[in-house]
Amino acid sequence: MIRLRKLKLRRDILARAVAESAQDLRETARELVGKPGAGGASRPGEPPRLDSGRLRDSIFARVSADGLSAEVGTDLDYGAQLEFGTQRMAARPWLHPAFEASKDRIKARLRAAARDAFRGNRS
Repeated sequence: MIRLRKLKLRRDILARAVAESAQDLRETARELVGKPGAGGASRPGEPPRLDSGRLRDSIFARVSADGLSAEVGTDLDYGAQLEFGTQRMAARPWLHPAFEASKDRIKARLRAAARDAFRGNRS
């Protein structure tokens, strides 16, 4: 029974870190696509400029039922078209650059959570 309680504690600590990391990535992505642009569309390779705000407002962070994985993205079709490009339009990535900008914070948060979750759980 004691081991089971420790396992639950470990899961709670890790789940909190996963949720915080997903929100961090979501906010970073929203900042990238939330910058107003002057002079029309963004250049190929740059994040899309703010137009209507629809993409920015659609960016979500969903945490799995067990709390140990998360998904960040958008349900808008053109979010993927902007990220990867199409036959007629070069990519204007926004999610991968957001991940690159936040990955060090995410790694540090998850590393600390793993350390805290396992602290004191050694037999």
